[in-house]
Amino acid sequence: MLEQIQSMVNALIALFDPLKDTWVWPGFVEAGKFLGTHLISGMLPAFFIAGAIAIFLDKQRITKLMGAKANPLIAYPVAALSGGLLTVCSCGVIPIFTGIMQQGAGIGPAFTFLMASPAVNLIALTYTYTLLGTKYMLWRAALVFFSSIFIGLGMRALCDQPEPPEESTMIVVEEEPEATDTQLVIFFALLILTMITSTGVLDPVLQRFSGEYFSTLLIPRLLIILFEVAIIALISYKWFHKYEIILWMKKSKDLFFMIFPKVLGGIFICGIIAVALPLTSFISYFDTNNVQGNLLASVLGSIMYFGTIVGVTIVATLKGLGMNDGPAMTLLLSAPAVSLPSILALIPIAGAKRSAVFLILVIIFSALSGLIFGMTF
Repeated sequence: MLEQIQSMVNALIALFDPLKDTWVWPGFVEAGKFLGTHLISGMLPAFFIAGAIAIFLDKQRITKLMGAKANPLIAYPVAALSGGLLTVCSCGVIPIFTGIMQQGAGIGPAFTFLMASPAVNLIALTYTYTLLGTKYMLWRAALVFFSSIFIGLGMRALCDQPEPPEESTMIVVEEEPEATDTQLVIFFALLILTMITSTGVLDPVLQRFSGEYFSTLLIPRLLIILFEVAIIALISYKWFHKYEIILWMKKSKDLFFMIFPKVLGGIFICGIIAVALPLTSFISYFDTNNVQGNLLASVLGSIMYFGTIVGVTIVATLKGLGMNDGPAMTLLLSAPAVSLPSILALIPIAGAKRSAVFLILVIIFSALSGLIFGMTF
């Protein structure tokens, strides 16, 4: 089976061989890498989680904590920390952000969640500790927490609450879900666990217990995912109505077709930009901690597409080439939080003005955070 899939992939790749020597080839390479590494492991689980939020999590549960009229002392910290268990990058969090917005979250807490989630998840912080040390990990967590809250407050002050999406993209549930709070917690925990498993986070554990039986971790990982999906299917059948499950699948599909094409197009453009403007050519601007260097790092980071792990690796490499601590931290904050693909996907959801304001706020607060970090150490 795996050999047949590999042969099909190779045949598909061969169709693009005539483009290898053209200027568009880097875009196809990056799009291919994204499809191979992030589509199944990050994006697809995120769409199912987003669909589940829209269908199974009634508006009162969202608006009570993160609604426009919720207590800011509760709403913003909850929004800044609630993405900590989600292993997603800037593009992967867009579907979940959309589900939260459609269920009544305030614009401030929603954008706080959007900024913080890619950088405060356990994988991002763990990998930051591994490659850059304790100082970077702790300061990254603190700076993301506070800067995301200020960005959310800025969005609330500068932009009005978005209107609900058009009726064609909305799914209305006539009755509130009958599942209990405990059942919903278990259900969403299993969805998140499936996402975590698909990203390879549990591979060291799988290696320990299955290394002597399998030559590759792909098969045991797929078996674990299938087992988790089977459990989700079973409890969905037991706890939810049939029409709710159908609405969940439809909502996830609608979100996929609304967001994913824009993300993939943005990845293609980023691949071309990355070759035309390699970050290593800007090292001379990053060797000191100043306003210009931090702003440049923030702008470049907000344009390029970096995954959760790749971004940390790039920063560690650039530090080895002479990048100062300030711009390095700036890049760690802006790169995962926003990117050209995520902004393109965000525009039809939140509008061009709000997307532009969010991008500008991310650039400003990321650069300011990096400048403060560089001055402190």
